[in-house]
Amino acid sequence: MIDYEDDYKNAFEDDRPRVFKLVTGEEIIATVIKTDDYYFIIEVPLEIRYNSIKQSLYLTKWMFGADYSKVMTLSGTSIVSVSTPEDVVSENYAEYRRRLVEGILDEDEEDDDETEEEYEQINIETDDDTPTYH
Repeated sequence: MIDYEDDYKNAFEDDRPRVFKLVTGEEIIATVIKTDDYYFIIEVPLEIRYNSIKQSLYLTKWMFGADYSKVMTLSGTSIVSVSTPEDVVSENYAEYRRRLVEGILDEDEEDDDETEEEYEQINIETDDDTPTYH
């Protein structure tokens, strides 16, 4: 029997994001913080989507209601495959992540300055050319 443990035990100990193919068919890209036998602890998971009209890929939040300033767990039983992303996907992920983190930090600074509680409008990023199915 081949022992892959020695070859792959340090596979997620770098800062590179990973692409996960999920049993639902979704593909997400995320930074892996830690793994164990059952879970992946991930940061900033973004879904990779395909725009059939423009014939291009784009990234969007995977879970719109989640707090992206916190780490998340991804169950190993929901994963079909894990791989290293193509360079263009990795670069776009890094840029989206940078903008998202800056946005979170900006919101935190604004919250510190405000004394009254306000309700914020939730802005969801959409691609106007992408059809929505209901």
